[in-house]
Amino acid sequence: MATDKRYPLLLYREWMHPFTLPAFCIAVVLILLWTAARTGWLPAAIGISRSMQGLLLGIAALVGLGLWLIVSLLPRAAFVQCLPDYLLLRVGFLQLIVSYSRVRTSRSVQHSQIHSPASEPRLRRSLAKRMELKQCVAIDLTSFPMAFFLLRTLTHPFLFLGKEPGFLFAVEDWMGLGRDLEEKHSAWLARRKDAGKQPRLGAMTYD
Repeated sequence: MATDKRYPLLLYREWMHPFTLPAFCIAVVLILLWTAARTGWLPAAIGISRSMQGLLLGIAALVGLGLWLIVSLLPRAAFVQCLPDYLLLRVGFLQLIVSYSRVRTSRSVQHSQIHSPASEPRLRRSLAKRMELKQCVAIDLTSFPMAFFLLRTLTHPFLFLGKEPGFLFAVEDWMGLGRDLEEKHSAWLARRKDAGKQPRLGAMTYD
């Protein structure tokens, strides 16, 4: 049986990439300082014992290593997948199931059509510029499967269409995602029809 394809989200690759090298360097420096403190190579600071130095630097090294692992692994753990009965969005530990009953329409758009760099706050403008020419699949929903403020807090604003409920998925194979979504959605509608249930009709368009 063929495995349903996973489509990695380019947003997290572009978002995390600038932090990967700095996070790695910080982690390495903290580990070296912790090693120096444990072996007695680090000069004793005023008011801080060598044992306390080792403890504090050990905690800092663990935090630094954890941050590097997050920025390195998160892009690999961020994807969307079209399954027979629902759309699966995975971002790190967050796993969101979106029933096809919530899907209204789907279409292809450029990222800048939804999130123009000129209209974004300064903190997000650089990422918006890197994303602006990316082709995306925009999915309009009747509603989100969980509270929007919580969903936005756990992900990124560029995953959404704005004020209206819906997702914006920038992936390399956007045409493949569009076809996959259309096929799975149509098959789901057919099963609902055969079961005598009234589906919510939507239109799928890809240029």
